[in-house]
Amino acid sequence: MQISSAAQLWAQSTLRQDPQDSKTAAQDAGGSSVATDAQGQKSAAQNDAQNATATQNTAARKTIRGAADVFAKYDLTKITPTQIDALTADLKAARFDDLGFVMSLERQGAAYHAEMEASGSVYGIGDQDFDADAPVDLIAKTRSELALAQRYGQDTERLSTQLFKLEEAQMSRTSASPAPSSAPQLAETLVLFQAQRLWVE
Repeated sequence: MQISSAAQLWAQSTLRQDPQDSKTAAQDAGGSSVATDAQGQKSAAQNDAQNATATQNTAARKTIRGAADVFAKYDLTKITPTQIDALTADLKAARFDDLGFVMSLERQGAAYHAEMEASGSVYGIGDQDFDADAPVDLIAKTRSELALAQRYGQDTERLSTQLFKLEEAQMSRTSASPAPSSAPQLAETLVLFQAQRLWVE
């Protein structure tokens, strides 16, 4: 009986496994390349989405800042439904071109609520506690609605966009408000200084 050497056994096992190993290696290589391609496509898609969002935000910021003089008259953290109607009317008169933003604002206004209440009163679903002159924080309200939508897995794109625009509008309002003039204070100081000089003389 012939005893095979270790080298012969290794060579035989290699010969037996070579075809299978090459196939397995090819499958492994193919699988990893497919996985790499999938990861690359996912990463590219995420980058595209981020770039698209950044572009939309830049355009929205430019549009909102273009109407800073309109937003300057309204504090979106303390605005009544009646004032919301006035704001939307002012935006339309100024030919504000973000129709989606204006329509979302209108849904918070007194006129829209009255219309919905009138049509819903037939079914007994009117809101008796609604006050057209009670101030609301539109930014906090939208942020709360967004958090609720995220919690229940609903689409959040519209609310995210609206929140961004509301925050931009509030910031443009702050930057557009004129700085307090120091002229009256200066005049008063000069008068006092002149009076003191006269008294000393």
